[in-house]
Order: sequence, then C-alpha cells, then structure tokens
Amino acid sequence: MTRLSVTVNDHPRFSVVSLDGDLDKTSAPRLEETLTEVLTRRQSRVIIDTTRLGFCDSSGVWTLLTTLRRAYELNGWLRLAGVHGVLGRMLELTRLADAFPIDRDVQESQMRVFGESVPTPR
Repeated sequence: MTRLSVTVNDHPRFSVVSLDGDLDKTSAPRLEETLTEVLTRRQSRVIIDTTRLGFCDSSGVWTLLTTLRRAYELNGWLRLAGVHGVLGRMLELTRLADAFPIDRDVQESQMRVFGESVPTPR
C-alpha cells in the first residue's frame, strides 16, 4: 500500500483536491478531514483529481459519496476527474458512477462547469 498524499489547489471559483497513493480505511479519515475543511472554509465547489490514485476501498468510496452529499447541501458541487482502475470498477459495480459527475481530467471538469479552461495556479 502506498501512503495517500492529498494536495489542495484553490482557484477563485473552485478547489482541486488531488489524490496520490492509496485511499483506504487508514487514509480515508484524513481525506475526509481535508475535504471538510475545503467545503466549510474554502469552497463548496470541488474537483477531486483521482488520476494518481492507486487503490480505493469502500471506505474511500464512502468518503467521496459523503463529500458529494455535503457539497450539494452547501449549494456547491463535486466532480471526479481521472477515474480509473479499482475506483472506476467499484463505482461501476455499485452503480455510484451515476451519482458522480465524472470527467476524463481536471481540464475537462473545468470546461464542463465553466465552459472555459482555467489556468493552473503556480
């Protein structure tokens, strides 16, 4: 298992949360804490970049689903970008892929929401 690294990049209209490593029962609480902080203090519109996510178990899926619900409750949104591998398969098998807006990458998420590409912060 690879330790999960979580990076948050804030933009004026949304935040991108990038995941690198494995999302499981040991790392899900830390991700949930980060996502709670993003939703309550920074931004209720979030793109979660899963491009570099190596593994995701049911705890991770539950964290993503809970965050999706909380974003909607705050009149925001949550999109997943770069879904593949185990996470993609789990979302398909559980039919949760229908619950999440899923895009090929972060740039596609930005285009779908704002109709334009948003520069990456330096």
